[in-house]
Amino acid sequence: MRISLKLLAYLWVILFIIIGGLLFNAYSKLKPETIISLLTDQIQKNYPGSKLFVGKISYGFSLDFNLNLQDINLKRDEKIIARIKELELKIPWWLLLTNKGNAQINLSELDVYVDHGEDHPFKEKKVSTKPKRIKIDLPTYLSEAKYTFRAMNISIRDIHSTRRYFNISKLLVREFQYGKNSAFELNIPISIKRKESRFTSDLWLFGDLTPQMDLWNLNFRGEFRTKETNEKFQIDDLVIGGKATFSTAEARINSDIELSVEKVPAGNGKFSVDENELDFNIDIKKLPLNYFSFIYEEIKNPYLVNPDGDAVGSVKFHKNYETSKTTLSGKLNFDGKLFLSEQHSIPGKWKIGFVDSRWEVSFMSPKGEASFFRRSVIDPQKSLVTQYIEEIGFSGLDLSLTIAPIYPIAKFIQEIPTTYFTTNVSYKKCLLKDQTLDGNFKYGFTPEQKFYSGELSDDKSSLKMSYSNISPSQALDISFINFKWDSSYHFLNPIFLATSGVIDGKVQGRWTSEWDKGLWDVQVKGSQLVETSGKLLDFINTTSDLFQLDAKNFNKKVLNASVKNSVINLSPLSFGLSEKIRITGQLSPGGKNYLKLTSPKNPNGLRKEVLEPYWIEKEEP
Repeated sequence: MRISLKLLAYLWVILFIIIGGLLFNAYSKLKPETIISLLTDQIQKNYPGSKLFVGKISYGFSLDFNLNLQDINLKRDEKIIARIKELELKIPWWLLLTNKGNAQINLSELDVYVDHGEDHPFKEKKVSTKPKRIKIDLPTYLSEAKYTFRAMNISIRDIHSTRRYFNISKLLVREFQYGKNSAFELNIPISIKRKESRFTSDLWLFGDLTPQMDLWNLNFRGEFRTKETNEKFQIDDLVIGGKATFSTAEARINSDIELSVEKVPAGNGKFSVDENELDFNIDIKKLPLNYFSFIYEEIKNPYLVNPDGDAVGSVKFHKNYETSKTTLSGKLNFDGKLFLSEQHSIPGKWKIGFVDSRWEVSFMSPKGEASFFRRSVIDPQKSLVTQYIEEIGFSGLDLSLTIAPIYPIAKFIQEIPTTYFTTNVSYKKCLLKDQTLDGNFKYGFTPEQKFYSGELSDDKSSLKMSYSNISPSQALDISFINFKWDSSYHFLNPIFLATSGVIDGKVQGRWTSEWDKGLWDVQVKGSQLVETSGKLLDFINTTSDLFQLDAKNFNKKVLNASVKNSVINLSPLSFGLSEKIRITGQLSPGGKNYLKLTSPKNPNGLRKEVLEPYWIEKEEP
């Protein structure tokens, strides 16, 4: 049978009319004003008293109905409670005809504002105005559809400030439909600021959800991805998984959490959040310590260096949005070492406990021969320790190793600490060559004073030191009784150092701003001295060099001197076993200076005028 071209043209026209009629019938259900009216109606049902404002509307018809809304603001009582930069809706025409298909909703930059201010007009009516559950009524041709939802940059913010409580950088839900299972993808950025550094990571979650009208069920699994290569914050191997529920009536999420590292269980806990508060509790079974290295400022001390290994414990976090109050607490335990120097350490167990700004760090060796305890107060805004108290104890150990970390008294006097602190180090029956010594060192800095005290002794010898600075007065007292010096003693550095020797005598000083303008009395005798150095020895060597006398040839030296009004009186400086080689004199930067040497060979003495004030330390350029 032959079909004419005219008949074929009629058939095409009829087909176009039918298709056009179907499209017109489908798209007649959708108009921009219809969608806006639908949105307004749903908002009024769930949030009475709110008004919707749309800045710009554009739409088009093709295979999809495409509606684009920009600068959407939701206001109540002239306050913005939500804002969307751009909302795009795509609905295919066959969905409008058959009530089946997949629509798309694309959303960009959603900000939800929370008002916890005392003047909030709805504060007293909060319970009565809040809906028992969020209810959404859609036309039949939309209610049975599936939706692919894409959202970028979702934030919960404080309406009165720029503070952001929570942020989601990406959310993707595929073929969402009530009562049906859907897949989702979620990206949550995590940013932690510590001092001048900011550590950032992303939490990527993948899973499925089954939404019901009142309760959604979710299963998820994900991982952390650190953005930078900073060694202090690497958590790329940490995997998180669990199950969660979302209550539409309370807008609340409750979740169980499982943590694992390289497929090994690392911890478990619970997470919950709603419009008022956030709770996070985690029990740590085995988590690498490098995950906590960004809090090193809170726990660092001279004895804890580069924590390594795994920790067990718990962490709890609570935040109330209404009061802006945050509570952080927890405890961590891990095996580690107490470092005495780069070469020597003592194995044991470290414990860390914290409640908000109060932190406690402790260490105990298996036999109790070494212990450490520090209680700190932290400034959470600056991530700095503002004050701390610490106690360290050693019993029966080698004193030459355990004495090394003691802070030198001269350095302590010169420096002004940035933190209020007290350190107490005790020694009980510690061994040093043929000696068994007890001792205690205590030093600190408070708003009222700066202080230092130290004592070492056995049954035949002792050393006592004390310093105090109660502005403007400073006082220093040091006494030696047959005290055996050891090369491990650095607490008088850089004033005096020696490989060995025996010291007797005392040092007393009282001054305000500059030591040489105060009152000093020095009566010190050193014998059996080997390899001495330091500023005190520099003074003795330079003084003896003026008479071509080499002080290093004498292993016994006696210094008797006094200082008053910047004038030093030597009375005398003597050398040798018989102490018959003596230097006396007067030294002053602004007056007449002289020194006199007497010895058995020259009983009348040799006098020298001193032109250069060599005893005054010159400042480096």
